[in-house]
Amino acid sequence: MNTRTILLALMLPALATAALAQAAPHSIWDGVYTADQAARGKEQFDAHCAKCHGATLAGNEMAPPLSGAAFLDNWNTLMIADLVERIHSTMPADDPGSLSRKTATDIVSYILSVNQIPAGAAELPADAQIQTMFRIDETKPAK
Repeated sequence: MNTRTILLALMLPALATAALAQAAPHSIWDGVYTADQAARGKEQFDAHCAKCHGATLAGNEMAPPLSGAAFLDNWNTLMIADLVERIHSTMPADDPGSLSRKTATDIVSYILSVNQIPAGAAELPADAQIQTMFRIDETKPAK
């Protein structure tokens, strides 16, 4: 292997990461999760979240709604990574930080599905850096 090949092999991961970080964000309306992922998320939501947020995600006096205009307005223009991190680090209220990032990502997929955000062909990755590429938009952006 020559020096040029070795340097290229060492630089490629860094260049790919930099390109990923600079890429324009995608909207949640672009199909950022799969139906199977949302189904897994529903199971996790039922086990860990429904006791406070309700089976319909409507919330109650102690927990905010995770569906509808109020939810989407509250998270509008933030990134999926922000919502996943909130769930991962602060939920459930009686055992904060106990959910893995993958579980929190699946729960977010379920929340998106309940909010009638369309599913896509690829799962939402649990990687926080990749999740910063997906913006929560209250309404579907014009193309």
